Amino acid sequence: MEFSAFTLRSEVARALEAKGFTTATPIQAAAIPLALEGKDVLGQARTGTGKTLAFGIPIAHRLDAARERGRAPRAFILTPTRELALQVAKELEWLAPHLSITPIYGGTGYGKQAEALKRGTDVVVATPGRAIDYMEQRVLELSRVEIVVLDEADEMLSMGFEEAVEQLLEATPATRQTLLFSATLPTWARRLSERFQRGATLINVIKDEAISYEEVAIQAPIHGRISVLSDLLFAYAPERTIVFTSTKAECNDLALGLESRAHSAAPIHGDMGQIDRERVMERFRSGAVSVLVATDVAARGLDIPEVDLVVHYRLPDQSESYLHRSGRTGRAGRSGKVVILYGPREKRELETLEREVKRSFKRVNPPTPEEVMEAKWAVLARRIARQPEADKKLWREQAERLIAEGGVDAVAGMLALILGGAPTPKSLITGEENWVTLKLSGSRLSVNRVVAVLKGAGAGEIGRIRLDGEVAAYVDIRPEDVSKLDHSVLRDLRLMKATEVPAESRLPERQGFRSQGSRQSQGRSQGGGQRRSQGERRLEGFEERREGERRRIVYR
Repeated sequence: MEFSAFTLRSEVARALEAKGFTTATPIQAAAIPLALEGKDVLGQARTGTGKTLAFGIPIAHRLDAARERGRAPRAFILTPTRELALQVAKELEWLAPHLSITPIYGGTGYGKQAEALKRGTDVVVATPGRAIDYMEQRVLELSRVEIVVLDEADEMLSMGFEEAVEQLLEATPATRQTLLFSATLPTWARRLSERFQRGATLINVIKDEAISYEEVAIQAPIHGRISVLSDLLFAYAPERTIVFTSTKAECNDLALGLESRAHSAAPIHGDMGQIDRERVMERFRSGAVSVLVATDVAARGLDIPEVDLVVHYRLPDQSESYLHRSGRTGRAGRSGKVVILYGPREKRELETLEREVKRSFKRVNPPTPEEVMEAKWAVLARRIARQPEADKKLWREQAERLIAEGGVDAVAGMLALILGGAPTPKSLITGEENWVTLKLSGSRLSVNRVVAVLKGAGAGEIGRIRLDGEVAAYVDIRPEDVSKLDHSVLRDLRLMKATEVPAESRLPERQGFRSQGSRQSQGRSQGGGQRRSQGERRLEGFEERREGERRRIVYR
């Protein structure tokens, strides 16, 4: 549907035309006609689908310009976060140039916002906590509100704003028009609609939306997870990435860790002041920062359509959180990728999440060191190709001297300084550092036989083992043991360094193999924070699954 099909006041129509908006998104096409008629709407749509215009256009069309000093607001919009409040206010400023828009939110002083309310305003965009403060101080008057909007109602619930939202709605006239938008509809949101809306029309555009992002799951033990994250950032080479973490402390630590690994990363969380948060967001939008490490609370209001990759550093506690996080990519007609990192003991939780969102995640292996090196070189080559000729001319004499004096070795040394030296060996199964994955081929392979053969060949610690049927086994051993292996004892078996391993599949786990006497797992932490008991082997538990006629077993 075209925006020209709506009968709008001239100021609004001109504003849309100036911005180049011609075609309405599904939520806009469904909600705007009803809202223009004064009807209550309960809209279910994902973040980034154009909800702001879905309620902004009816507000801009309905309210006439006013200049009375000290006037109370006639439109009241509630958002869960200050970032979203600021973004909504910014959108309304160009959409409704004839109206006064006032955002009020926490994390900053009360004075300027209170002065703006006292001067008089037409539209207030607020976070619940700050709105309650001003209402109790009798600075915010809601008795003249004609239209109320609740944006991202499910997020207000998850942030504990239920009581504040209900108190604010009770302070508005019963005759108001109410527009409620949410990505999901928890019980509280439905009760809120029943209590405060009048015959609301339910609009659900999510059921008709196709997922525009690829979802993959990578197993990565928590103690080596930042290394896997760094590798996939190099290998996937996204322009902009959001990495979601659970805590503010981890958010800071992860951003610093990525910076030390040559990624331009910055944290954003609730302990940061508003000015600092806005500065980080501006750097992220401009490309000065390519990786934003965020907590859920801080990221709920972000509206950045150019995000290429979303990484769940830890499994979300709830499917709603997963959907909100993942919805930051694949927006505005773009495709995207979502990566879920999980620990060896979080497989059941991952499968539970799949059932709740009604989708299967593709299991993939961590990037190999060779893939990371190739990706680093490709990025550098692209940057060199974009360099201004004047910059290259500045260093041409030194480059000629470098080649003349040192030849290829000098160039290789410079690349090592820029891109990093020899990579630390990593398991192709888990991405853990200081392991090398070998492939053992033969017949009638079992975990017992694999362990016996490698021990007989001189291997010390044996890490993760993944069987591919009975004809191949992928085994992690320590790098220093590789050259010590005696291949003469292998007989009919073949042993070589693996270049790739089959991705882990899904099937119910079975209780299985546990061996005594190995030292490597003593006190080591696994994903989910659990520790193995002293003497417990890494070959703990296994899964059995069938793919056609072939059996695949993964030993934990």
